[in-house]
Amino acid sequence: MNKINYLTLSGTFMGLAGVCMLLSENIGAELAKLLVSILFGIGGVMALLFSEANKQHNIARQYHLLQGAGMIVFAILIGLIPGTLGEFLQYVTYFILLFGLVEVLFGFTALNTGSKLNMGILISRFVAGIFNLVGALLILTISAVDEISGLLVAGILILIGGIAFVIFSFRIQRLNAVQ
Repeated sequence: MNKINYLTLSGTFMGLAGVCMLLSENIGAELAKLLVSILFGIGGVMALLFSEANKQHNIARQYHLLQGAGMIVFAILIGLIPGTLGEFLQYVTYFILLFGLVEVLFGFTALNTGSKLNMGILISRFVAGIFNLVGALLILTISAVDEISGLLVAGILILIGGIAFVIFSFRIQRLNAVQ
């Protein structure tokens, strides 16, 4: 399998998890929780495989290793612990917050290496990180009033994050084709 496909699949599974969250009222909260957990777990494995396949890019490798491990831990936690919608939203919010912080930290780490960087990719990482940080605050604010609306915002953020990974994988593929 093409190593970029691992990243594409990781984003696809993450996006599907977001769709399950958006459809949770229709498919039932328990089924949605199970599907989100499974989809994130598979997405995390794909991110780990992508990390392993990209040993030549140390910072990106470390980032995707952390991303994959985080997705798997998140999948296990949300599959086992939350008993209520409120608890589920808390875990999702913490994940989105942590995800945003990792994106921003990745950007600063990449800047501090002194290596040649693709500024478009770096800027997209910063934007994604800030978007997730603001999104997590939005989920906290909205879910304090209406948990279902908070779940919809979380589903949208997860879906957008998955789509962003897929787009990012296509950008990497184009860059590799040019080099």
